[in-house]
Amino acid sequence: MVRTPSVSSRASAFPVIAVALLAVALAACDSLTGPSIPEVAGTYAGPLAVEATAVFQGAPEKITATGSMRVVVEQVEDQVTLSGSMTILGDTESLGAISGTIDEAGVWTEAGSESGAFAFEDDDECGYVADSEVRFSGASLTIEMTATRSEPTSDCPNMTLSAELTRS
Repeated sequence: MVRTPSVSSRASAFPVIAVALLAVALAACDSLTGPSIPEVAGTYAGPLAVEATAVFQGAPEKITATGSMRVVVEQVEDQVTLSGSMTILGDTESLGAISGTIDEAGVWTEAGSESGAFAFEDDDECGYVADSEVRFSGASLTIEMTATRSEPTSDCPNMTLSAELTRS
């Protein structure tokens, strides 16, 4: 004999099925919210390269130096503060604390910057055109900065800084 469920047993199963379907729908909605801000807090360290092209006695000269950089990253949601130090030619300089935001692609921008990662301030008569990018990807932090002018001099060389850092 085949037994057919009664109307009352089908009705009592409805709330369980409805709750299960709702849970699946909510989980699907969560995964459809799109990219999120990456978690980047930590300490990053690695090599640093600096290149400058200056003009001495009318002739351009390229100067290169290598060193190391250490960056401590603090994060609250999309607000990210960078601090640390860099060492070039045996001299260590503090970077101070620089605050900014990070986007879903891992690109960091300093608060107040109009173009590039940093709000570059030309504190002398060099008249630099500056560009920069700070990008997080997985456990890596890449920093690229350039400061150029149409006619570099010994006092105002064209400069490039690049660092490829790894989170420890």
